[in-house]
Amino acid sequence: MFYQNAKGEIFHTYSTYGRGDELVDSAYMLLDMTPKGRNETGPHHNLMDWVKRHDEYESAR
Repeated sequence: MFYQNAKGEIFHTYSTYGRGDELVDSAYMLLDMTPKGRNETGPHHNLMDWVKRHDEYESAR
C-alpha cells in the first residue's frame, strides 16, 4: 500500500507476503473464526485448491 501526501511525496505504508491481507477479504476473515477454519484440505493445502479451469469441471449432462 502506498500513500501520496499533499506535497506529492509517496510513502510505502504496508506490505504483505503470503498471508496477511485477510482483512481485505472479509469472507476469509470470517472463515478463520469458524471451528474448521478454511478447511484447506486440497492437494496444495491453500486457498486456491477449489479453483478449476473451465474444462476441468464435470459436464452438466
